[in-house]
Amino acid sequence: MDKLITVVPSTEVTAEYKKEAKTWPKWDSKTRKNFPFNYTAEERILILEGSAQLTPTDGSPVITIQKGEQVTFHTGFKCKWKVTKRMKKHYTVIEDENATVPPAIACDICDVDCVAESYFMAEKEEDICVKCFEMDKDKYAGAEHQKEGVKWVAETKKKKKSIVEKPKKKRKIAK
Repeated sequence: MDKLITVVPSTEVTAEYKKEAKTWPKWDSKTRKNFPFNYTAEERILILEGSAQLTPTDGSPVITIQKGEQVTFHTGFKCKWKVTKRMKKHYTVIEDENATVPPAIACDICDVDCVAESYFMAEKEEDICVKCFEMDKDKYAGAEHQKEGVKWVAETKKKKKSIVEKPKKKRKIAK
C-alpha cells in the first residue's frame, strides 16, 4: 500500500519548492480548529506558521506537522485535523485527470460531501451542507458561508449615484 501522506522536514525543503509555493493560495486556520478531511485529490502545502495533529481514520499513528514543513496529502488520505497552533499555509490541489470530485468537507449532520459550498459553525467547529442549513436556518444563524472551505462573500455591484439636478423653482412674479 502506498503511503498516503509525505512530510518533508523544514531543513530539507528546497528553495525551488518554497518559491513555487508562494504562487499558491494561502489558507489561515483562524476559524478552523478541528475538522475531518477526505483528500480526493493530491494536495501539496508549505506551512508558513503554526502546527497541527492529523489523526488518520485508518487507525495509523497521529502525525504532527509544523512550520516550515512541506506536506503532500495523497489521494485517499482521510484524517481528523486538530490545529494546535494557528496555522497559515500555501496550498495547491493537483487534480488527477481521472478524478471527478474535489477535496471533500463532509456535513457534520448528514455526512454529505459539501466542499463546494457549506456553512461553518465556528463555536462547535461544524460544517453544514446547504440542504441541512436550509432546513434550519435559525439554528445555524451566524454560520460562515464557505466555498471550497474558504469564507465566501457574494460580490455586489455598487450602483453609481448619478447626480441629478433638481429643477429650479420658478419664482412667482407679482402682477
